[in-house]
Amino acid sequence: MQNRPVGRSELTGLTGMPRSTVYALTDLLLHRNWLEETERGLQLGPQAGFVSNGYLHQNGFERLARDVLAELSARTGTLTEIDVVEDWVHVVALSEGRMAQGYLRPIEGARLPLMPTAAARVILADVPRDVIRRKIADEELVDVSGRRISWEDFFADVDRGRIQGYVTVTGWLGGTVSTLACPVVDGRGRILASLCMIIPTEEIRRNLHSYLVPLQEAGQKLGNIINRMSWPYADLNWHKLHPARSA
Repeated sequence: MQNRPVGRSELTGLTGMPRSTVYALTDLLLHRNWLEETERGLQLGPQAGFVSNGYLHQNGFERLARDVLAELSARTGTLTEIDVVEDWVHVVALSEGRMAQGYLRPIEGARLPLMPTAAARVILADVPRDVIRRKIADEELVDVSGRRISWEDFFADVDRGRIQGYVTVTGWLGGTVSTLACPVVDGRGRILASLCMIIPTEEIRRNLHSYLVPLQEAGQKLGNIINRMSWPYADLNWHKLHPARSA
């Protein structure tokens, strides 16, 4: 297919196949999400996004990432987020899904205190520790209940997350809700964001593996998309966190 939407009649002329064959094949590809139909005609669909740059050129990172989040939420029944660190604040970049217990989908673009979050322990893993301590005041180093924690405990969480490949933070909403997060890494090994799921604490205690596997698979998909088309917003925030490496 050409890198623009085309109609079935045009496809019939381009391919030389019988009209009935073109309709049957396109219906099948639409059903399997290899094609999608717009007002202008047929174009490559989400499934083609991982094998063709054509789909990437038609859609920005945010749309493709939202598809990944929606799939992850549907698969796990959880709220999912892509979070970034912008100017040393936790920012909800994208979110999908809902969950029970009164925790609804947060406002995209919401800016939250950084240090209690799983995103801090994921994204700051490759930021020099002296830089972190210069940028974060001691009184900001608190857990989800607002209690002070030590730098040693915080960096132990970071190190544990780096080794495991994921971070969990418990204690949200009076301890009923936990967050599970993994890094979103580009082809240069840079941690650009964290992918987070919000899960009832009892569920994560019983079934961590059943949530972790789809989370990390989705994180890999997001990294693959970034490798092929970039995400300027996250890239800019990474450079702010790593000025010495950006010089």
